[in-house]
Amino acid sequence: MKVEILLSILIFLPLISPTITFGDTEFSTEIASTPDERATGLMNHESLGENESMLFVYGEEDDRSFWMKNTTIPLDIIFLDSDLEVINIEAADPEPNTSDENLASYTSERPAQYVLEINQNRSEEIGLEEGSKMGLGLELRP
Repeated sequence: MKVEILLSILIFLPLISPTITFGDTEFSTEIASTPDERATGLMNHESLGENESMLFVYGEEDDRSFWMKNTTIPLDIIFLDSDLEVINIEAADPEPNTSDENLASYTSERPAQYVLEINQNRSEEIGLEEGSKMGLGLELRP
């Protein structure tokens, strides 16, 4: 099933929870697919479980840039192409009390269609690197 179709279905089915996999490691994920959801991301979240994530979904590949505005959790920002292959991984640190114009920017090294955020250093722990392939699955919510 095409990734776009699968992700479109998820938006409308509240009883289904998407899962992300890299090898044997599975992450529960929250999907950010609308402009408002993508703009908010993990802002103001106080924690993220070891195997929790947020997946940002875009309609097409393009250069992507993220910042850590109002984000208190150190993150790995993983840029993926339309085939769910890792392009690059950026370690992003919170920047409290930093003005918008002084926030660091984390960018894709080439056009990306998806961006995954997980806890910082988790990528290294599970052996994630450029070229790794992300799996996407579904499970019923309890």
